[in-house]
Amino acid sequence: MLHERLLQENDIPRLKLIDRAELIHEFYRLQDGQLQCYPQYEAVTGWPPGEAEQDARVLQACYRRGGWLYGVFDEHRLVAAAAVDCRVIHNAGLQLRQLKFLHVSQAYRRCGLGQRLFGLAAEQARCLGGEGLYVSATPSRNTVDFYRRLGCELLATPDPELLRIESEDIHLCLRLV
Repeated sequence: MLHERLLQENDIPRLKLIDRAELIHEFYRLQDGQLQCYPQYEAVTGWPPGEAEQDARVLQACYRRGGWLYGVFDEHRLVAAAAVDCRVIHNAGLQLRQLKFLHVSQAYRRCGLGQRLFGLAAEQARCLGGEGLYVSATPSRNTVDFYRRLGCELLATPDPELLRIESEDIHLCLRLV
Protein backbone atom coordinates (compact mmCIF):
# COMPACT_ATOMS: atom_id res chain seq x y z
CA MET A 1 0.00 0.00 0.00
CA LEU A 2 1.32 3.43 -0.94
CA HIS A 3 1.61 6.25 1.55
CA GLU A 4 2.95 9.79 1.22
CA ARG A 5 4.77 12.10 3.56
CA LEU A 6 7.18 14.98 3.85
CA LEU A 7 10.76 13.79 3.61
CA GLN A 8 13.25 14.47 6.38
CA GLU A 9 16.95 15.06 5.94
CA ASN A 10 17.73 11.44 6.83
CA ASP A 11 15.47 10.28 3.95
CA ILE A 12 17.62 11.99 1.30
CA PRO A 13 20.04 9.04 0.82
CA ARG A 14 17.00 6.85 0.01
CA LEU A 15 16.35 8.85 -3.18
CA LYS A 16 18.99 6.78 -4.99
CA LEU A 17 16.71 3.74 -4.57
CA ILE A 18 14.21 5.18 -7.04
CA ASP A 19 14.37 3.03 -10.17
CA ARG A 20 15.12 5.38 -13.07
CA ALA A 21 15.11 2.63 -15.72
CA GLU A 22 13.61 3.81 -18.99
CA LEU A 23 13.88 3.20 -22.72
CA ILE A 24 14.09 6.51 -24.55
CA HIS A 25 13.52 6.76 -28.29
CA GLU A 26 13.34 10.51 -28.86
CA PHE A 27 14.86 13.66 -27.45
CA TYR A 28 14.30 17.39 -27.82
CA ARG A 29 16.81 20.13 -28.40
CA LEU A 30 16.18 23.84 -28.50
CA GLN A 31 16.96 25.39 -31.86
CA ASP A 32 16.14 28.99 -32.74
CA GLY A 33 13.71 29.18 -29.81
CA GLN A 34 11.77 26.10 -30.95
CA LEU A 35 11.75 22.53 -29.72
CA GLN A 36 13.12 20.12 -32.30
CA CYS A 37 12.45 16.42 -31.77
CA TYR A 38 15.06 13.96 -33.01
CA PRO A 39 15.36 10.18 -32.77
CA GLN A 40 17.98 8.77 -30.42
CA TYR A 41 17.79 5.52 -28.53
CA GLU A 42 19.00 5.37 -24.96
CA ALA A 43 18.48 2.64 -22.38
CA VAL A 44 18.64 4.21 -18.93
CA THR A 45 19.41 1.49 -16.41
CA GLY A 46 19.91 3.56 -13.29
CA TRP A 47 21.71 6.59 -11.95
CA PRO A 48 24.78 7.72 -13.89
CA PRO A 49 27.95 7.35 -11.80
CA GLY A 50 28.08 10.00 -9.08
CA GLU A 51 24.72 11.60 -9.94
CA ALA A 52 22.78 10.17 -7.00
CA GLU A 53 25.44 11.41 -4.60
CA GLN A 54 25.51 14.85 -6.25
CA ASP A 55 21.71 15.06 -6.15
CA ALA A 56 21.80 14.12 -2.46
CA ARG A 57 24.19 16.99 -1.70
CA VAL A 58 22.06 19.46 -3.67
CA LEU A 59 18.84 18.30 -2.01
CA GLN A 60 20.41 18.36 1.45
CA ALA A 61 21.35 22.02 0.90
CA CYS A 62 17.82 22.69 -0.41
CA TYR A 63 16.31 21.03 2.67
CA ARG A 64 18.54 22.94 5.09
CA ARG A 65 17.56 26.31 3.63
CA GLY A 66 13.85 25.55 3.92
CA GLY A 67 13.04 23.67 0.72
CA TRP A 68 10.23 21.15 0.43
CA LEU A 69 10.89 17.43 -0.11
CA TYR A 70 8.04 14.96 -0.42
CA GLY A 71 7.97 11.23 -1.02
CA VAL A 72 5.74 8.31 -1.87
CA PHE A 73 6.50 4.99 -0.21
CA ASP A 74 5.43 1.42 -0.91
CA GLU A 75 5.71 -0.06 2.56
CA HIS A 76 9.16 1.27 3.57
CA ARG A 77 10.61 1.68 0.06
CA LEU A 78 10.73 5.19 -1.43
CA VAL A 79 9.27 4.89 -4.94
CA ALA A 80 8.69 8.52 -5.96
CA ALA A 81 9.73 11.95 -4.77
CA ALA A 82 9.63 15.65 -5.55
CA ALA A 83 11.48 18.67 -4.20
CA VAL A 84 10.97 22.43 -4.52
CA ASP A 85 13.66 24.95 -3.60
CA CYS A 86 12.72 28.07 -1.66
CA ARG A 87 15.30 30.23 -3.49
CA VAL A 88 13.83 32.86 -5.77
CA ILE A 89 14.61 32.75 -9.49
CA HIS A 90 13.64 35.91 -11.38
CA ASN A 91 12.57 34.97 -14.90
CA ALA A 92 9.78 35.74 -17.34
CA GLY A 93 8.77 38.69 -15.15
CA LEU A 94 7.95 36.30 -12.31
CA GLN A 95 9.39 35.21 -9.00
CA LEU A 96 9.84 31.47 -9.54
CA ARG A 97 10.70 28.55 -7.31
CA GLN A 98 12.61 25.64 -8.84
CA LEU A 99 11.40 22.07 -9.07
CA LYS A 100 14.70 20.51 -7.94
CA PHE A 101 13.70 16.87 -8.25
CA LEU A 102 10.84 14.75 -9.56
CA HIS A 103 11.29 11.04 -10.15
CA VAL A 104 8.95 8.06 -10.12
CA SER A 105 10.25 4.47 -10.07
CA GLN A 106 9.63 2.57 -13.30
CA ALA A 107 7.09 0.13 -11.84
CA TYR A 108 4.99 3.03 -10.49
CA ARG A 109 4.77 5.16 -13.64
CA ARG A 110 1.60 5.79 -15.60
CA CYS A 111 -0.63 5.63 -12.52
CA GLY A 112 -0.77 9.36 -11.76
CA LEU A 113 2.04 9.63 -9.18
CA GLY A 114 4.13 12.02 -11.28
CA GLN A 115 1.14 14.24 -11.96
CA ARG A 116 0.17 14.20 -8.27
CA LEU A 117 3.69 15.08 -7.14
CA PHE A 118 3.93 17.85 -9.72
CA GLY A 119 0.61 19.30 -8.51
CA LEU A 120 1.82 19.22 -4.91
CA ALA A 121 5.12 20.82 -5.97
CA ALA A 122 3.26 23.63 -7.76
CA GLU A 123 1.14 24.23 -4.67
CA GLN A 124 4.25 24.27 -2.51
CA ALA A 125 5.92 26.77 -4.86
CA ARG A 126 2.86 28.99 -4.40
CA CYS A 127 3.07 28.58 -0.58
CA LEU A 128 6.73 29.66 -0.78
CA GLY A 129 5.62 32.87 -2.50
CA GLY A 130 6.35 31.72 -6.03
CA GLU A 131 4.46 33.08 -8.99
CA GLY A 132 5.62 30.12 -11.03
CA LEU A 133 7.55 26.87 -10.96
CA TYR A 134 10.85 26.66 -12.85
CA VAL A 135 11.51 23.25 -14.42
CA SER A 136 14.85 22.23 -15.89
CA ALA A 137 13.75 19.04 -17.67
CA THR A 138 15.86 16.19 -18.99
CA PRO A 139 15.48 16.53 -22.77
CA SER A 140 13.83 13.15 -23.36
CA ARG A 141 10.55 13.50 -25.22
CA ASN A 142 8.60 11.65 -22.51
CA THR A 143 9.83 14.02 -19.81
CA VAL A 144 9.32 17.26 -21.73
CA ASP A 145 5.90 16.19 -23.02
CA PHE A 146 4.87 15.26 -19.45
CA TYR A 147 5.61 18.78 -18.19
CA ARG A 148 4.00 20.44 -21.21
CA ARG A 149 0.80 18.39 -20.73
CA LEU A 150 0.69 19.78 -17.19
CA GLY A 151 0.82 23.37 -18.43
CA CYS A 152 4.52 24.18 -18.52
CA GLU A 153 5.69 26.53 -21.24
CA LEU A 154 9.11 26.90 -22.83
CA LEU A 155 11.13 29.72 -21.29
CA ALA A 156 12.32 32.24 -23.86
CA THR A 157 15.40 33.00 -21.77
CA PRO A 158 16.51 30.30 -19.32
CA ASP A 159 18.14 31.29 -16.05
CA PRO A 160 21.86 31.70 -16.89
CA GLU A 161 23.11 29.75 -13.84
CA LEU A 162 20.70 26.86 -14.37
CA LEU A 163 21.45 26.80 -18.08
CA ARG A 164 25.16 26.55 -17.27
CA ILE A 165 24.51 23.63 -14.90
CA GLU A 166 21.99 21.86 -17.17
CA SER A 167 22.92 23.06 -20.65
CA GLU A 168 21.11 20.27 -22.51
CA ASP A 169 17.96 20.43 -20.40
CA ILE A 170 14.77 22.02 -21.68
CA HIS A 171 13.92 24.96 -19.42
CA LEU A 172 10.21 25.42 -18.73
CA CYS A 173 7.92 27.39 -16.46
CA LEU A 174 4.50 26.75 -14.99
CA ARG A 175 2.78 30.06 -14.28
CA LEU A 176 0.92 30.07 -10.97
CA VAL A 177 -0.58 33.59 -11.19
